[in-house]
Amino acid sequence: MAANGVFGRNDRLTEILSVRVCRRWLLQRGTALGLGMPAMSALLTACASSVTTPTGGSSTTPTVTIPAASNVTPTSTPQAKKTSIGPVGQITIGRASDVLTLDPSRDTSPISLDVFKSIYSQLTDIRADASVGPLLAATWESSEDAVTWDFTLADGVLFHNGDPVTVDDVLWTYQMIMASENSPVKAYTVAIDKIEKVNDKTIRFILKYPYSPFPRQASLISIMPRKVYESVGPEQFTLQPVGSGPFKLVEWVKDDHLTVEAYEGYFLGAPAVKTVIFRPIPSEDARVAALEAGEVDIVALLPPPSLERLKLISGLRVELIESNRNLYIGINTTIPPLDSLQLRQAMDMAIDRDAICRDLLSGLGKPIGQPVAPVTFGYDPTIEPTPYDPEHARKLVAESGYSGEEILFQYPINRYQFGNEVAQAVASYLEEIGIRIKLEGMEYSAFFPLWQQRKLAGLHLFAFGPSTMDADLPLGSLYYSKSTRGYWTSPEVDDLIEKQRGALDEEERKSLISQIWRISQQNVPYIWLYNEIQAYGIRNNIEWKPRPDERLLMQEARLKG
Repeated sequence: MAANGVFGRNDRLTEILSVRVCRRWLLQRGTALGLGMPAMSALLTACASSVTTPTGGSSTTPTVTIPAASNVTPTSTPQAKKTSIGPVGQITIGRASDVLTLDPSRDTSPISLDVFKSIYSQLTDIRADASVGPLLAATWESSEDAVTWDFTLADGVLFHNGDPVTVDDVLWTYQMIMASENSPVKAYTVAIDKIEKVNDKTIRFILKYPYSPFPRQASLISIMPRKVYESVGPEQFTLQPVGSGPFKLVEWVKDDHLTVEAYEGYFLGAPAVKTVIFRPIPSEDARVAALEAGEVDIVALLPPPSLERLKLISGLRVELIESNRNLYIGINTTIPPLDSLQLRQAMDMAIDRDAICRDLLSGLGKPIGQPVAPVTFGYDPTIEPTPYDPEHARKLVAESGYSGEEILFQYPINRYQFGNEVAQAVASYLEEIGIRIKLEGMEYSAFFPLWQQRKLAGLHLFAFGPSTMDADLPLGSLYYSKSTRGYWTSPEVDDLIEKQRGALDEEERKSLISQIWRISQQNVPYIWLYNEIQAYGIRNNIEWKPRPDERLLMQEARLKG
């Protein structure tokens, strides 16, 4: 019987909950990761001691409000914090994996967004409170039907090489992405029909259809200098990128570290922190050990068993944030036996979400039944998670005609807090109702392209946390037939997606989005598991607050003393 009996009759989950790792494996893994002996010593000591898991907690995050009016004109350009002595000090961030590229036209992965938003600027910015505000564009306005959008650039914005950011650079960046045959960023431009230069300060986007979230979508396109990009070529540009963001690249050693330095010519004022190092450390335990040993200063997505221990360490603090990220099981509905609705319904009700959140995640998750989190526009509080009902699930499996074939279940091993254990728990639940599962974990850098190119063969564990803090992004990426990364589409859903995009009234948009979530529940192309409550370990000399969108933006940080 598993711990507390919450997982039924599967002994494998006892091992998942105990989280025991042998000393020899830790030494071998620490050496392979290049950890110093202080970090490995801390990790070994921690594993030798007993761990008391927390009961969980939450932090208050604002409700997202999207203006209903068709004209959206910010009243002022945001101001960065400035210091009289200039940027000082260094912050090292331990992350699960490295960026895939430094060319923002070639990647949409969340792990790369932190770096893109450090090196580059976008027309608009999604703020920590989930509102949309100005960045390169000081103001913008739309036609009454939300088809034509004019953005006016801020004054005095320079690229890192000293060249001014111009309307021509914005125009070229968008057109280059739109003309590309293989840019994943192209998915963020599908609404655009044509782009015009109005004058030296204003650019006009004419859309194919009314699209009220367009200012939020504009926060995902990083503007690059045309002259530099065309001069050096795309391969060289990714090694020596030039942007207009708050930091500029110093050095990138693939899979070891990426170092950026404050750009003192940044138009909103130089960041308070001089140097930021992004250090990829794939192992959860190794990241925690590096934090304990002082080798890194910030670690996101801490594994639940580490929290109480870290809270006792002098000089460290643990902060929790209700994130915009929901974990789910994606299903390739185009292949048997997963093309059976009855089998998909059985899998949906076979998983005890409450037990996973309570006993495996120690409260760092809340069961969810829809693609977006409470902090994201489009969330419907009346839609409940699917109840746990293994008996009914077994009946559906029998009725589905499933003949016992093995189903591949793929997942990234270094992306989510306790992601490995969650994948194992889900597999165990499915096996309990008679479905044979083959687990295949892989590095996130290997998994993401498979998801992006729709090459996942059975089930997969993934998550969606829209960077725009708006439901339209998962609608486009997971449901809309013209841009989906998923495997199930519906003409009815396509029609509803297009209608909500044109709706200027908030309540009308919410109603249309809610209809899509209910259709999704009926057809089960995805099994929504839980909303992630994220835990961050932060050194006490750093003034910085985690964000619900998971962005690690050090232009918002400063060092004490």
